[in-house]
Amino acid sequence: MKSEIKEISPTKKIIEIEIPAEEFDAFCQEALKELIKELEFPGFRKGMVPESIAKEKINENHILSYAAETAINRGWTDFLKQTDLEIVSQPIINILKMAKGNPFVFSAEAEVLKEIKLPDIKAVAKSIKKEEANVEAKDVDEAIHWLRQSRAKLEDKEGAAEKGDFAEITLDNKNKDGFILGKGHHVKNLEENLLGMEKNQEKEFDSEGGKIKVRLDSLKKVQLPEINDEWAKTLGDFQNLEALRKSAEEGIRQEKDIALRQKKRMELLEKIGAKTKVEIPETLIKKEIEGMMDNLKARIKRELGIGFEDYLAQVKKTQDQVSKEFEKMAEERIRNFLIIRQIIKDEKIEATEEEISERIKEILKDYPDSEQAKKEIDLNKVKPYIEDEVKTEKAFNLFGFN
Repeated sequence: MKSEIKEISPTKKIIEIEIPAEEFDAFCQEALKELIKELEFPGFRKGMVPESIAKEKINENHILSYAAETAINRGWTDFLKQTDLEIVSQPIINILKMAKGNPFVFSAEAEVLKEIKLPDIKAVAKSIKKEEANVEAKDVDEAIHWLRQSRAKLEDKEGAAEKGDFAEITLDNKNKDGFILGKGHHVKNLEENLLGMEKNQEKEFDSEGGKIKVRLDSLKKVQLPEINDEWAKTLGDFQNLEALRKSAEEGIRQEKDIALRQKKRMELLEKIGAKTKVEIPETLIKKEIEGMMDNLKARIKRELGIGFEDYLAQVKKTQDQVSKEFEKMAEERIRNFLIIRQIIKDEKIEATEEEISERIKEILKDYPDSEQAKKEIDLNKVKPYIEDEVKTEKAFNLFGFN
């Protein structure tokens, strides 16, 4: 087999592959045998027609087409085994030459990853200012306030809806929702129109998507618990309110440390990206946008309880417009992924079996029943992603971003 690589662009190649005549003739013979298996002819059982008769009954172009498919599959597989190209798209195949007794030639157009030349990453890392997470009293107050609201009791209320009440509603006779008035809602003008309404009352109002009908199904008064030592004890192993506040402070600090670390890592990637030429294959951007769209649709259904078409109507956008808005973010994500990937490659970073196993154990701890999770999760499929995660973590740690 011969192959020749032609460059269309830095991320797109055309590979011409030539299968020798004797090999293609063997594929044709193999194709004939396979086609005979399905051939029916008077006087013979299905698949038992003699080859001499079958050759007269089976169209030669049919044999060539069958042989070509086999030749392409095997030729492309053999090329992938011997090439250093990192191909990221399905090839677009064109047959260039096809005839018995002659070499079979086809071309495959595919997108590839181009190696990235990175700057001095240690120097870039040193240019990033170090920061420490700072937890203020107001942060702890907000956390305690959230805990207080999460433990609130709801009591049925008669009369007009007010800010702070918990309202359950139905929009346009189909979409149900429940929330505390005054916290903000994604449907414009909804809360303003709910204020003053009573249970079972209906109203139509103007919003971004046009006229919307709302029904107030139920109204409840939110009774917040008193913040004191006794209340703190009900939330866990806390001796008093001060112990609860210290625990909340520690949790907030950990969250801020994680957020700050992520911020610095993104800053590092942004600065590397500014000094690096990264050619991104269109295939990767399209796949990333598709993934982002799927996540958006799932989040809208889960958090808003409405269909994607209803959401588009409310925000007055088409799916193509939303997809277009994702392009820049998708490019940034892929660029960062390729930079990290090149760092791992340049620094020869590996993930040991022990490191992968430890990370899997950490993930399983988050499940209520880790043993049941082991049965439900296909660890063989998850393992490559965990391996990449471990390598990525080691790459950042190498430059002091742990």
